Amino acid sequence: MAVAFPLLIVLAALAVDAAALYHQKRVLQAGVDMAALHAMGNPDTAFERAALSLTDSGHINGSVALETLSGAVGGPLDVITGIYWPDPDRPVATRFEPATGHANAVRVDMRTKGNLYFAQTFLASLPDISASAVAAMEPRAAFSIGSRLVNLNAGIANAILGGLLGTTLSLQLVDYENLANLDIALLGFLDALAGEVGLQAGTYGQLLDSNIALADIAAALSVAAQGQSGAAADVLLNLAGLVDDSIFVGMARLIVAEGLANVGVGTAVAGLDASVNALELLTAAAMVADGDRQVGLDLGVSLPSIAGVTAQLAVGQPPQGGWYTLGPRGAYVRTAQVRLKLDITVLGSGGTGIGLLKIGLPVYLELASGEAQLTGLRCPPSHPGQWQATIAARPGIARLGVGAISSGGFSNMSQPLSFSRTPIVNVASLARVTARADVAMAATAPQNLTFTQADVIAGTVKTVSTTTPVSSLTASLIGNLDLKLELLGTNLLGGLLSGLLGTVQALLNPVAPVIDTTLTTLLSMLGIGLGEADIRLHGFECRQPVLVQ
Repeated sequence: MAVAFPLLIVLAALAVDAAALYHQKRVLQAGVDMAALHAMGNPDTAFERAALSLTDSGHINGSVALETLSGAVGGPLDVITGIYWPDPDRPVATRFEPATGHANAVRVDMRTKGNLYFAQTFLASLPDISASAVAAMEPRAAFSIGSRLVNLNAGIANAILGGLLGTTLSLQLVDYENLANLDIALLGFLDALAGEVGLQAGTYGQLLDSNIALADIAAALSVAAQGQSGAAADVLLNLAGLVDDSIFVGMARLIVAEGLANVGVGTAVAGLDASVNALELLTAAAMVADGDRQVGLDLGVSLPSIAGVTAQLAVGQPPQGGWYTLGPRGAYVRTAQVRLKLDITVLGSGGTGIGLLKIGLPVYLELASGEAQLTGLRCPPSHPGQWQATIAARPGIARLGVGAISSGGFSNMSQPLSFSRTPIVNVASLARVTARADVAMAATAPQNLTFTQADVIAGTVKTVSTTTPVSSLTASLIGNLDLKLELLGTNLLGGLLSGLLGTVQALLNPVAPVIDTTLTTLLSMLGIGLGEADIRLHGFECRQPVLVQ
């Protein structure tokens, strides 16, 4: 016993010291975990926030100068911002990558000396203990491009939406107003859509990667509208029964929600408060659908000297991206390409010896895709008053022309329109007037729009536009018409016809406001503007930071 007792004392001392070091490391790890979570609240001041948290937990002496704590100068604390990739195929050690700028994660490393109770007598220095933690948070925002539903016209809306849906509509203005005033929770709509297509055990990512019948989208909107607006739900249910069953929508062109890719259908997502407008979604779905997207319209314009205006609409698919997205900084949305042809018939006096003139003016509009990108996002959890998103938006290039185009050129969205001279007036078999014009509204650099939570609640729509007013563009189209008088054969009426060009130009000058009004109304119903892009922020997803390593 006398021989063994000293050895037992030594072993007991080592056990006590080992347990003490283990406990100290556990306490330090808890402090570092809290520091990482606190630092992730604002990555721009991550070091200061981590140091404050460690000071409050007693791991750092509050009297020590902040600049001496950094590991860069030999201090015990390292705080690194970077990108965390939640990819199960990546090795755990490589999922965090230091990076500047956009950071969705913070790593905190802390080193300190351990306390020993018995063994320190035999050691030259105390042992080091350390702890490391990575906290991540990827805030997201839901936004869309093209929310221009300001000039609701039931007649034109029925013609446009009915043509895109492959049916005939007879909705009243109040029906459209009910749909335009209905905002539905994004997850509520997606859950209802999953029910319509029979996806009960899948993920939202699988749902959004599918091609879904346009009728099912209308039906899902009706289900999601129950309890909010019975009138709107009834309208949507009626539409679901009228839609052409052969029209399908690639959901990836309509809604992009990266953060929901691996979330099971029907699962509540903490921190997500995003909605979608029923009429905007239905219109956008019809525009990007895989069906026939050409619509003919008789606008029935009744104005002095204007005998009639008919329109033909063609909608092209966006090259990439969706109309509505829920994503982090860097997410983007695009509008569809649109082409319109207006056939405007003008009647007027040709003067002595000529009589009544009939002018047939073919006007083409080519509107390229507009785009918007989420470039900034401030989203501190539990502080909605500080939520802020910055979106850089750029409207599509608008081009107006008068002339003839190649056969099939109107529907071929892969090639720009090319205008050649076309006859617009024929005077018996004596002469004709040909015309050509081509004016463009140039795209501008992206413009930054700032949205807050108050804008989300109010449903605020913000617009960016080119510096050229729409009215100036349409006036330039008429003012820059290249008119040419062509005599057909040899005749003796050249002197009489010499003033025909001036007469035609005078009759066409009042047409510019008609073109302006008609284009604005048609594009308004499609949710887009001429040389403009309308952006709406639908909600934020501001989750609490979580420990990932």
